[in-house]
Amino acid sequence: MNRKGQALIVSYLVVVSFLVYAASLLTKAISEQNIAERSRLTAETFYMAEGATEAAIAAFAADLANFVITSDTQTYTTTTTFASLGNATVNSTISRLEQNERLVTEGDTKIYVCNYEIVSTASHPSNSDITVTVHQIIARRLIPTFQHAVFYNDDLEILPGAAMTLSGRIHSNEDIYVHSRDTLTIDSFYFRSAGEILNRRKDDPEDPMGGTVNIRENKPGSPQYEAMDGLDSSDAGWLADSTERWNGTVQSASHGVTNLTTPAVGSIQPSGYYASRANVVITDNTIVKNGVALAEGTDYPAGTITSTTSFYNNREGKYVKMSKVDLEKLSGRSGTCDGSACPNNLPSNGLMYVTRTDAGSFEPGVELVNGSQIDRNAGLTVVSNQPVYVKGNYNTVSEKPTAIIADALNLLSNNWNDSNSTSSVNSRIANATTINCAFVAGVEPSSEGSYNGGLENYPRLHEKWSGTALTIKGSFVELWESHVASGAWQYGEPQYTAPNRNWSYNTSYNTLANLPPFTPMAVEARRLAWWQD
Repeated sequence: MNRKGQALIVSYLVVVSFLVYAASLLTKAISEQNIAERSRLTAETFYMAEGATEAAIAAFAADLANFVITSDTQTYTTTTTFASLGNATVNSTISRLEQNERLVTEGDTKIYVCNYEIVSTASHPSNSDITVTVHQIIARRLIPTFQHAVFYNDDLEILPGAAMTLSGRIHSNEDIYVHSRDTLTIDSFYFRSAGEILNRRKDDPEDPMGGTVNIRENKPGSPQYEAMDGLDSSDAGWLADSTERWNGTVQSASHGVTNLTTPAVGSIQPSGYYASRANVVITDNTIVKNGVALAEGTDYPAGTITSTTSFYNNREGKYVKMSKVDLEKLSGRSGTCDGSACPNNLPSNGLMYVTRTDAGSFEPGVELVNGSQIDRNAGLTVVSNQPVYVKGNYNTVSEKPTAIIADALNLLSNNWNDSNSTSSVNSRIANATTINCAFVAGVEPSSEGSYNGGLENYPRLHEKWSGTALTIKGSFVELWESHVASGAWQYGEPQYTAPNRNWSYNTSYNTLANLPPFTPMAVEARRLAWWQD
């Protein structure tokens, strides 16, 4: 073969080698591209399964808190839709792992605990061969809200002008703003926020206040307190410094405090949970017990339910059309029915629902009077979707477990007279009044330059209380903003002046049997074991 032929053969072999090498590179590139694409799709599928798991936990907690499902639910299923992935869906199943709940005691708080497993299996919408299954074990914890001295679903502001002491468990699902113009003492081992804890005002961060906030250290023996002195969660060293100063009493989100799920405002509406479970329902001037309408003068005394529009609420700038409920007459302790003693018409299951539907241009309201003695041994919970007004001493004779759950809480002294509501505050002089009751009520949010009155004004007052004691033993719970009584907080003329606040947590609530009927629960889901198939 001549040299020219040999050269052609060599050239051919070189070309073939390059083609084989190029094909190899192309195959490798395609393979790597396929691997990368599959990795991307697998990662997306994993995030779908993980996201669905978190969404299932949130839905499970919300349905428990809002009475959609019961605490003994064995299996719960939910579907999560991912709009960013072509509305792909992932099904999750939550299964109970324990036959019986465990009762855990943390400090004085009793918590119902049960473990559940969540399984979420996701398939990628563009490649059904790619599937990921995620398993999560949670400890579902039910915490009675009334086992807190203070529980807020929204921002909690504690900014008293006068000296004040708070004892018992204090929790906020949002931020806590805490300061004082005098001395505020937090006598508790549990002062927690799922957000921030800030030693300043929310509405006016530059106000120096000038007082001191002392918080109890989490140590055995005689109480020991450490002042905030400006230390709060905005500081870089907060996590270590707060732990060193209070030894675990004060914790925020950076310590791992999480949101506790609670009932929504829909639970107190006429179509909600409480109205549907109430044994006694009062609508306008009608009383229905066990589904049967009662007759005035035959089943209950005349004057048990009355209506008045003479009450003027200066904070709201409106007259209030009340359903005034005389608890003494409702219980049959006074008045007659067809010439004889009346039966006790307090609810047999301890739950009473009251609403007003005919207020017209007036603001609706519910007033509880003559409630110093609650004639039901297991207690009484009164619920309304409207503002509730309590006149005079409440639950002070042979104290029972009681609660009021409402749009807003208003307290009137024993000395209150409706006819003075339009007069100056100097015409509405309060006298010493005592309330033994747990509360769930709405508040108005603060904003910059507008203060909502804080915890110290959680009960709305309408009299001149200066130098007069308002004694409250109970629990202060806020789960929603007020929808009906939305007037802004105001101090002084024509509204009110502040009382001497003798407020304390009712330690009897530490015993489960002493909780008011139908106490709402806060639901916590603590993440435990996790794995992926």
